Amino acid sequence: MHSNGLSRRSLLKRTGGAAAGLSVGTTGCLGESGAGGSSAPDSLTLGTLDVFPMMQYFVIEQQGWYDELGPDIEVKSFGGGPPLVQAYASGDIDFAYVGISPGTVAIANGIASKVVAANVLEPNVMVGGATFRSYWADHGPDAFRRFREAEGRKPRFATLPAGSTPDVFLRYWITETLGLDLDVIEIVGQSPSALRSTLSSGQADAGSVIEPIPTALEADPDSDMDPFRYAGEIMPGQPGAVLQPSQALIDEQPDLVRRLVEIHVRATEFIQRNRAQAVGMASEVIGSDILSTEVAERAIESPASNFVSDPHRIVDKTLVYNDFHQQLDSVDTDLTADDVFDHSFYDEVSDGG
Repeated sequence: MHSNGLSRRSLLKRTGGAAAGLSVGTTGCLGESGAGGSSAPDSLTLGTLDVFPMMQYFVIEQQGWYDELGPDIEVKSFGGGPPLVQAYASGDIDFAYVGISPGTVAIANGIASKVVAANVLEPNVMVGGATFRSYWADHGPDAFRRFREAEGRKPRFATLPAGSTPDVFLRYWITETLGLDLDVIEIVGQSPSALRSTLSSGQADAGSVIEPIPTALEADPDSDMDPFRYAGEIMPGQPGAVLQPSQALIDEQPDLVRRLVEIHVRATEFIQRNRAQAVGMASEVIGSDILSTEVAERAIESPASNFVSDPHRIVDKTLVYNDFHQQLDSVDTDLTADDVFDHSFYDEVSDGG
Protein backbone atom coordinates (compact mmCIF):
# COMPACT_ATOMS: atom_id res chain seq x y z
CA MET A 1 0.00 0.00 0.00
CA HIS A 2 1.03 3.59 -0.49
CA SER A 3 1.91 5.51 2.64
CA ASN A 4 -0.11 8.71 2.76
CA GLY A 5 -0.84 11.64 4.97
CA LEU A 6 2.04 11.01 7.38
CA SER A 7 2.21 13.79 9.94
CA ARG A 8 5.64 15.24 10.47
CA ARG A 9 5.06 14.91 14.22
CA SER A 10 3.50 11.44 14.09
CA LEU A 11 4.63 9.01 16.75
CA LEU A 12 7.56 6.97 15.46
CA LYS A 13 7.47 3.95 17.68
CA ARG A 14 9.25 0.69 18.32
CA THR A 15 12.46 1.83 16.67
CA GLY A 16 15.89 0.42 17.36
CA GLY A 17 19.47 0.69 16.21
CA ALA A 18 21.22 3.97 15.62
CA ALA A 19 22.13 6.20 12.74
CA ALA A 20 25.54 7.74 12.65
CA GLY A 21 25.64 10.65 15.12
CA LEU A 22 28.21 13.40 15.33
CA SER A 23 29.19 16.00 17.86
CA VAL A 24 30.93 18.79 16.04
CA GLY A 25 31.38 22.50 15.76
CA THR A 26 31.40 24.65 12.69
CA THR A 27 33.01 23.64 9.44
CA GLY A 28 33.95 24.98 6.04
CA CYS A 29 37.54 25.66 5.06
CA LEU A 30 38.05 28.32 2.41
CA GLY A 31 41.82 28.39 2.43
CA GLU A 32 43.08 31.88 1.55
CA SER A 33 39.74 33.38 0.60
CA GLY A 34 38.72 36.67 2.08
CA ALA A 35 35.56 37.26 4.12
CA GLY A 36 32.45 38.84 2.72
CA GLY A 37 33.01 37.61 -0.81
CA SER A 38 35.83 40.13 -1.35
CA SER A 39 38.04 37.63 -3.20
CA ALA A 40 37.52 34.18 -4.61
CA PRO A 41 39.49 31.29 -3.11
CA ASP A 42 42.15 29.60 -5.21
CA SER A 43 40.59 26.18 -4.61
CA LEU A 44 37.61 24.45 -3.05
CA THR A 45 37.16 20.86 -1.96
CA LEU A 46 34.04 18.93 -2.94
CA GLY A 47 33.08 15.83 -1.00
CA THR A 48 30.92 13.33 -2.87
CA LEU A 49 30.07 9.68 -3.40
CA ASP A 50 30.38 7.79 -6.67
CA VAL A 51 26.75 6.69 -6.64
CA PHE A 52 23.87 7.17 -9.07
CA PRO A 53 22.00 9.93 -7.14
CA MET A 54 25.03 12.18 -7.66
CA MET A 55 24.26 12.34 -11.39
CA GLN A 56 24.49 16.12 -11.51
CA TYR A 57 28.08 15.93 -10.26
CA PHE A 58 29.01 13.41 -12.97
CA VAL A 59 27.60 15.67 -15.68
CA ILE A 60 29.26 18.80 -14.32
CA GLU A 61 32.61 17.03 -14.00
CA GLN A 62 32.51 15.56 -17.51
CA GLN A 63 31.25 18.77 -19.11
CA GLY A 64 34.03 20.76 -17.48
CA TRP A 65 31.58 23.23 -15.96
CA TYR A 66 33.56 23.55 -12.74
CA ASP A 67 36.20 25.30 -14.86
CA GLU A 68 33.77 28.22 -15.18
CA LEU A 69 33.92 28.96 -11.46
CA GLY A 70 37.48 30.24 -11.13
CA PRO A 71 38.71 28.23 -8.13
CA ASP A 72 40.15 24.79 -8.77
CA ILE A 73 37.75 22.11 -7.52
CA GLU A 74 39.44 19.24 -5.73
CA VAL A 75 37.15 16.22 -5.48
CA LYS A 76 37.28 13.76 -2.60
CA SER A 77 35.14 10.64 -3.01
CA PHE A 78 33.89 8.72 0.01
CA GLY A 79 32.48 5.24 0.53
CA GLY A 80 29.36 6.51 2.26
CA GLY A 81 27.54 9.56 3.56
CA PRO A 82 28.58 9.24 7.23
CA PRO A 83 32.36 9.25 6.52
CA LEU A 84 31.83 12.18 4.17
CA VAL A 85 30.13 14.04 7.00
CA GLN A 86 33.01 13.22 9.32
CA ALA A 87 35.33 14.88 6.81
CA TYR A 88 32.97 17.87 6.70
CA ALA A 89 33.16 18.05 10.49
CA SER A 90 36.95 18.14 10.30
CA GLY A 91 36.88 21.09 7.90
CA ASP A 92 38.29 19.05 5.04
CA ILE A 93 35.59 19.93 2.50
CA ASP A 94 33.82 23.14 1.47
CA PHE A 95 30.74 21.72 -0.18
CA ALA A 96 29.20 18.32 -0.65
CA TYR A 97 26.95 16.15 -2.71
CA VAL A 98 25.58 14.02 0.11
CA GLY A 99 22.53 11.95 1.02
CA ILE A 100 19.79 13.84 2.84
CA SER A 101 19.98 11.56 5.88
CA PRO A 102 23.64 12.15 6.82
CA GLY A 103 23.29 15.72 5.57
CA THR A 104 20.55 16.57 8.07
CA VAL A 105 22.36 14.71 10.87
CA ALA A 106 25.36 16.91 10.12
CA ILE A 107 23.31 20.10 10.46
CA ALA A 108 21.55 18.87 13.60
CA ASN A 109 24.91 18.09 15.20
CA GLY A 110 26.48 21.44 14.49
CA ILE A 111 28.02 21.33 11.02
CA ALA A 112 27.21 24.80 9.71
CA SER A 113 25.90 24.17 6.20
CA LYS A 114 22.74 24.43 4.15
CA VAL A 115 20.95 22.44 1.45
CA VAL A 116 20.75 24.67 -1.63
CA ALA A 117 19.53 22.20 -4.27
CA ALA A 118 18.01 18.75 -4.54
CA ASN A 119 19.37 15.94 -6.73
CA VAL A 120 16.74 13.22 -6.92
CA LEU A 121 13.32 12.20 -5.62
CA GLU A 122 12.31 8.72 -4.42
CA PRO A 123 15.67 7.02 -5.09
CA ASN A 124 15.29 4.09 -2.70
CA VAL A 125 14.32 0.61 -3.82
CA MET A 126 13.53 -2.46 -1.72
CA VAL A 127 14.85 -5.60 -3.39
CA GLY A 128 14.33 -9.18 -2.32
CA GLY A 129 15.33 -12.68 -3.27
CA ALA A 130 12.69 -15.06 -4.57
CA THR A 131 12.10 -16.59 -1.13
CA PHE A 132 11.49 -13.35 0.72
CA ARG A 133 9.45 -11.90 -2.16
CA SER A 134 7.14 -14.90 -2.01
CA TYR A 135 6.55 -14.33 1.71
CA TRP A 136 5.89 -10.64 1.03
CA ALA A 137 3.50 -11.39 -1.83
CA ASP A 138 1.52 -13.83 0.31
CA HIS A 139 1.60 -12.10 3.69
CA GLY A 140 2.56 -8.43 3.34
CA PRO A 141 3.80 -7.01 6.67
CA ASP A 142 3.34 -10.43 8.29
CA ALA A 143 6.03 -11.77 5.95
CA PHE A 144 8.75 -11.12 8.53
CA ARG A 145 7.10 -13.27 11.20
CA ARG A 146 6.22 -15.99 8.72
CA PHE A 147 9.76 -16.02 7.35
CA ARG A 148 11.28 -16.39 10.82
CA GLU A 149 8.89 -19.18 11.77
CA ALA A 150 9.52 -21.14 8.58
CA GLU A 151 13.22 -20.40 8.06
CA GLY A 152 14.30 -20.40 11.69
CA ARG A 153 15.90 -16.94 11.54
CA LYS A 154 15.13 -13.32 10.82
CA PRO A 155 15.29 -12.11 7.21
CA ARG A 156 18.66 -10.48 6.56
CA PHE A 157 18.51 -7.03 4.93
CA ALA A 158 21.66 -5.55 3.42
CA THR A 159 21.99 -1.81 2.85
CA LEU A 160 24.52 1.01 2.91
CA PRO A 161 26.25 1.90 6.21
CA ALA A 162 24.34 3.02 9.30
CA GLY A 163 23.16 6.61 8.96
CA SER A 164 23.06 6.53 5.16
CA THR A 165 19.81 7.46 3.42
CA PRO A 166 19.04 3.84 2.34
CA ASP A 167 19.75 2.57 5.88
CA VAL A 168 17.48 5.11 7.55
CA PHE A 169 14.84 4.64 4.88
CA LEU A 170 14.81 0.89 5.63
CA ARG A 171 14.34 1.59 9.34
CA TYR A 172 11.58 4.07 8.50
CA TRP A 173 9.77 1.55 6.31
CA ILE A 174 9.83 -1.18 8.95
CA THR A 175 8.86 0.90 11.96
CA GLU A 176 6.81 3.81 10.63
CA THR A 177 5.16 2.52 7.48
CA LEU A 178 4.69 -1.12 8.50
CA GLY A 179 4.37 -0.45 12.24
CA LEU A 180 6.72 -3.28 13.23
CA ASP A 181 9.58 -3.59 15.68
CA LEU A 182 12.96 -3.14 14.03
CA ASP A 183 14.13 -6.45 15.46
CA VAL A 184 12.00 -8.34 12.93
CA ILE A 185 15.02 -8.09 10.60
CA GLU A 186 18.79 -8.27 10.74
CA ILE A 187 20.42 -5.20 9.15
CA VAL A 188 23.85 -5.44 7.54
CA GLY A 189 25.47 -2.14 6.49
CA GLN A 190 28.04 -2.27 3.71
CA SER A 191 29.86 -0.22 1.10
CA PRO A 192 28.16 0.06 -2.33
CA SER A 193 30.48 -2.51 -3.94
CA ALA A 194 30.16 -5.00 -1.09
CA LEU A 195 26.39 -4.46 -0.97
CA ARG A 196 25.90 -5.40 -4.60
CA SER A 197 28.04 -8.51 -4.16
CA THR A 198 26.19 -9.56 -1.01
CA LEU A 199 22.81 -9.26 -2.68
CA SER A 200 23.76 -10.86 -5.98
CA SER A 201 25.35 -13.85 -4.24
CA GLY A 202 22.33 -14.51 -2.03
CA GLN A 203 24.12 -13.69 1.22
CA ALA A 204 21.16 -11.51 2.18
CA ASP A 205 17.44 -12.11 1.78
CA ALA A 206 16.60 -8.54 0.79
CA GLY A 207 17.97 -5.03 0.81
CA SER A 208 17.39 -1.29 0.73
CA VAL A 209 19.37 0.07 -2.22
CA ILE A 210 19.72 2.83 -4.79
CA GLU A 211 20.25 2.64 -8.51
CA PRO A 212 22.03 1.15 -10.35
CA ILE A 213 22.08 -1.79 -7.91
CA PRO A 214 18.45 -2.91 -8.45
CA THR A 215 18.83 -2.68 -12.21
CA ALA A 216 22.12 -4.59 -12.13
CA LEU A 217 20.54 -7.30 -9.98
CA GLU A 218 17.63 -7.65 -12.37
CA ALA A 219 20.07 -8.04 -15.25
CA ASP A 220 22.18 -10.65 -13.45
CA PRO A 221 21.17 -14.14 -14.66
CA ASP A 222 22.78 -15.70 -11.58
CA SER A 223 20.74 -13.65 -9.11
CA ASP A 224 17.08 -13.99 -8.14
CA MET A 225 17.09 -10.57 -6.43
CA ASP A 226 14.48 -8.19 -7.85
CA PRO A 227 12.75 -4.96 -6.75
CA PHE A 228 9.48 -5.36 -4.87
CA ARG A 229 8.89 -1.89 -3.40
CA TYR A 230 9.88 1.57 -4.63
CA ALA A 231 10.15 4.70 -2.48
CA GLY A 232 7.08 6.23 -4.08
CA GLU A 233 5.03 3.44 -2.50
CA ILE A 234 6.55 4.01 0.93
CA MET A 235 7.26 7.76 1.21
CA PRO A 236 6.02 9.70 -1.82
CA GLY A 237 8.42 12.56 -2.45
CA GLN A 238 11.24 10.92 -0.50
CA PRO A 239 14.34 13.13 -0.68
CA GLY A 240 17.60 11.60 -1.79
CA ALA A 241 20.91 13.38 -2.36
CA VAL A 242 21.46 17.13 -2.15
CA LEU A 243 23.97 19.89 -2.83
CA GLN A 244 25.09 21.15 0.59
CA PRO A 245 27.74 23.90 0.85
CA SER A 246 29.23 25.05 4.14
CA GLN A 247 27.76 28.12 5.78
CA ALA A 248 31.20 29.73 5.54
CA LEU A 249 31.12 29.35 1.76
CA ILE A 250 27.58 30.75 1.63
CA ASP A 251 28.46 33.73 3.81
CA GLU A 252 31.86 34.56 2.31
CA GLN A 253 31.30 33.59 -1.34
CA PRO A 254 27.57 33.92 -2.12
CA ASP A 255 28.17 34.57 -5.82
CA LEU A 256 30.23 31.41 -6.05
CA VAL A 257 27.45 29.41 -4.38
CA ARG A 258 24.94 30.92 -6.78
CA ARG A 259 27.11 29.71 -9.68
CA LEU A 260 27.36 26.25 -8.11
CA VAL A 261 23.58 26.11 -8.03
CA GLU A 262 23.33 27.46 -11.58
CA ILE A 263 25.51 24.70 -13.01
CA HIS A 264 23.64 22.16 -10.88
CA VAL A 265 20.33 23.26 -12.40
CA ARG A 266 21.94 23.18 -15.83
CA ALA A 267 23.13 19.63 -15.16
CA THR A 268 19.65 18.53 -14.07
CA GLU A 269 18.17 19.92 -17.28
CA PHE A 270 20.88 18.13 -19.26
CA ILE A 271 20.02 14.83 -17.54
CA GLN A 272 16.34 15.25 -18.28
CA ARG A 273 16.97 15.97 -21.97
CA ASN A 274 19.98 13.72 -22.62
CA ARG A 275 19.53 10.73 -20.36
CA ALA A 276 21.71 8.28 -22.29
CA GLN A 277 24.53 10.79 -22.60
CA ALA A 278 24.31 11.64 -18.89
CA VAL A 279 24.64 8.04 -17.77
CA GLY A 280 27.57 7.62 -20.11
CA MET A 281 29.23 10.38 -18.13
CA ALA A 282 28.38 8.62 -14.87
CA SER A 283 29.93 5.42 -16.21
CA GLU A 284 33.05 7.36 -17.21
CA VAL A 285 33.51 8.85 -13.73
CA ILE A 286 32.62 5.75 -11.72
CA GLY A 287 34.36 3.37 -14.11
CA SER A 288 32.76 1.17 -16.76
CA ASP A 289 33.96 -1.93 -14.90
CA ILE A 290 31.74 -0.89 -12.00
CA LEU A 291 28.91 0.77 -13.93
CA SER A 292 28.55 -0.43 -17.49
CA THR A 293 26.80 1.85 -19.92
CA GLU A 294 24.22 -0.89 -20.60
CA VAL A 295 23.19 -1.08 -16.93
CA ALA A 296 23.37 2.70 -16.57
CA GLU A 297 21.05 3.25 -19.55
CA ARG A 298 18.49 0.91 -18.01
CA ALA A 299 18.88 2.39 -14.51
CA ILE A 300 18.19 5.94 -15.71
CA GLU A 301 14.71 4.77 -16.77
CA SER A 302 13.96 3.31 -13.32
CA PRO A 303 11.12 4.72 -11.17
CA ALA A 304 13.94 5.60 -8.76
CA SER A 305 15.68 7.95 -11.21
CA ASN A 306 13.75 11.19 -10.76
CA PHE A 307 16.38 13.90 -11.09
CA VAL A 308 15.32 17.35 -9.90
CA SER A 309 16.90 20.58 -8.63
CA ASP A 310 14.16 22.36 -6.69
CA PRO A 311 14.89 22.15 -2.93
CA HIS A 312 11.34 23.30 -2.11
CA ARG A 313 10.12 19.86 -3.20
CA ILE A 314 11.96 18.01 -0.46
CA VAL A 315 11.37 20.21 2.59
CA ASP A 316 8.49 18.36 4.26
CA LYS A 317 9.95 14.86 3.96
CA THR A 318 13.40 16.08 5.00
CA LEU A 319 11.89 17.25 8.28
CA VAL A 320 10.25 13.84 8.67
CA TYR A 321 13.76 12.38 8.46
CA ASN A 322 14.84 14.75 11.23
CA ASP A 323 11.96 13.56 13.43
CA PHE A 324 12.95 9.98 12.77
CA HIS A 325 16.59 10.66 13.62
CA GLN A 326 15.42 12.04 16.97
CA GLN A 327 13.55 8.83 17.64
CA LEU A 328 16.73 6.90 16.80
CA ASP A 329 18.63 9.12 19.27
CA SER A 330 21.14 10.05 16.59
CA VAL A 331 20.25 13.73 17.06
CA ASP A 332 18.44 15.75 19.70
CA THR A 333 17.83 18.88 17.62
CA ASP A 334 14.39 19.64 16.22
CA LEU A 335 15.28 21.27 12.92
CA THR A 336 13.13 23.76 11.04
CA ALA A 337 13.11 24.29 7.30
CA ASP A 338 15.22 27.43 7.78
CA ASP A 339 17.81 25.41 9.71
CA VAL A 340 18.28 23.03 6.80
CA PHE A 341 17.57 24.98 3.60
CA ASP A 342 18.64 28.15 1.86
CA HIS A 343 16.31 28.47 -1.14
CA SER A 344 17.55 31.88 -2.21
CA PHE A 345 20.18 30.64 -4.63
CA TYR A 346 17.85 28.23 -6.43
CA ASP A 347 15.10 30.84 -6.56
CA GLU A 348 17.50 33.32 -8.12
CA VAL A 349 18.86 31.06 -10.86
CA SER A 350 15.76 29.04 -11.73
CA ASP A 351 12.79 29.99 -13.83
CA GLY A 352 10.42 28.38 -11.35
CA GLY A 353 10.47 25.03 -13.12
